[in-house]
Formats: sequence, C-alpha cells, structure tokens
Amino acid sequence: MSTPAPCLGVCNTAWRRAEHDHATTGTPHDIPVTWGTPVHCQACVDRARRHLAELPELLVAISLEPLHGTRGPTSATTNSAPTDTTPWPGQAARLLTDLIAGGLAETAADVRRLRGLGDHPTRQPGVREGEWINTTVRLLVAHVDWLLQEHPCATESHDPVRQGRDLIPSGNPAAQIAHWHRAATRFTRRDHAPEAKRFAPCKRCGGPWLAESADLRLVDDQPYIECQDPDCRALFTHAEYARYVKDLAAQETAARRAPVHPDGAQAEAVA
Repeated sequence: MSTPAPCLGVCNTAWRRAEHDHATTGTPHDIPVTWGTPVHCQACVDRARRHLAELPELLVAISLEPLHGTRGPTSATTNSAPTDTTPWPGQAARLLTDLIAGGLAETAADVRRLRGLGDHPTRQPGVREGEWINTTVRLLVAHVDWLLQEHPCATESHDPVRQGRDLIPSGNPAAQIAHWHRAATRFTRRDHAPEAKRFAPCKRCGGPWLAESADLRLVDDQPYIECQDPDCRALFTHAEYARYVKDLAAQETAARRAPVHPDGAQAEAVA
C-alpha cells in the first residue's frame, strides 16, 4: 500500500501557502495538513465525483446559450491583437463544449486502456452527443476513486506549468475535472458568489478586509476567512473567527458597562 502524502487538492491550498511562507520567511503557522488516501483525500474524491455528475446538465446549458443569449456583452478579449475574423453565433459555446467533451473522451480512454476494459471508440458513430456524454460521465464517476488515487498523473501538482509565455495545464485528473467544471459554471453564470458577509476587523492588522476565501477551503468544504490586505494575509477557520468575535463582543459589553465620568472618560470599576 502506498504511503499517504499530503492531499494535492484544494483542501491543502492554505497549508501549502503557509508552508511556503514558513520556508521563505520563517513565519510559523498552525494550519493542519489533510492527508491523502493515499494521494487525494476523500473530500476531494467526493468533490470530483460531484463535479463530474453536474457536467452533463452544465453542457446542456452551454449549448442553449446561442438560443437564449444568457451571456452578457464581452468586456475583454483573449486575443492580444485585432482580428478580422468575426465569430459565428454560438462559437464560444461550441468551442467550450468541444474542450470539455474532448477531455472527458481522453480521460475515459485512459480508464478503459489502463484498467483493461477493452477497446472502445472515443465517439460511437450515430450516437447523439448528449447520450454519449452521459455514458462517458457515468463511466468516469464509477472509476473516480481510481482516477484520483492510481491514475499515472494522479500525483502531478494541480497547478499549471509555465513554459515560456505559455501555461501548460496539469494532467492530474482531479485538476482537469475541476477546470472543466469551473469553466462551465463561469460560462453559464452559475459561479456568482452569495451576498458578501460583513466581518469584524482583522485580528492581526485591524483592517476591514476580512472575507471568505474563494479558493481556500477546509476538509468539510467550509471556506477559510482570509484578510485581503496583501501585507497581512491572515487566515482563520470559522471556529477561530467565532472565538475572536465572542472575545470582541465581551470587550464591547464590558466597555459599555464601565462607569463613565461626567467629562466622558470611563472610570475604573469599583470593587
């Protein structure tokens, strides 16, 4: 049996960042590590399974975009120079569908080849795209544990690798699944964050920049509370933040109950 190692998934993003800060600046931290079983933890496996199961419906929503115009006007371009090529209606939806469907097909081919399931055409002729995608996703969901623990690329970092000016995506199945799901939810505008919560001032720097992190999460998928000040970057679990707020409330209550002099200054409490 393989020796467990720190999980490569998003559950350890905060721990990896804290470890990097400790190695480079000596800043101590008490963020616990989540161990893989043996490569990815069960929470990351469950997340990948959920993301795969949601992809067929998301791809249907993407395909409907040219018909219903669900996307707003573009505010930026991925091209660095003007182009005379006019995109045809639905081009963005088709390109994204091809990207995700192609990735699903390649991953399914890996499963069949490496697990000895026999040769199978990547895309059976005469089968509708939606039916083929559903069948492919069911296969991947059934083998998601193997994909995240035993696939030859399962131990790769989730981070892309820079080669010159290009970023090469990770070949890790967990990272690929997360990328497909994230691209689909953004395209269909299902990635809107809930209404921002109001937080107390940061315990470390005192600034008003605490917010729930968008990408740093605990094992139970709860987000860390992170200071957005680049000079602070303090991290708190919800339990730590709750204790901090309780202490603040106690201090505020004690201050309000303290006797006040006529000139407005607080007097010392009389024993």
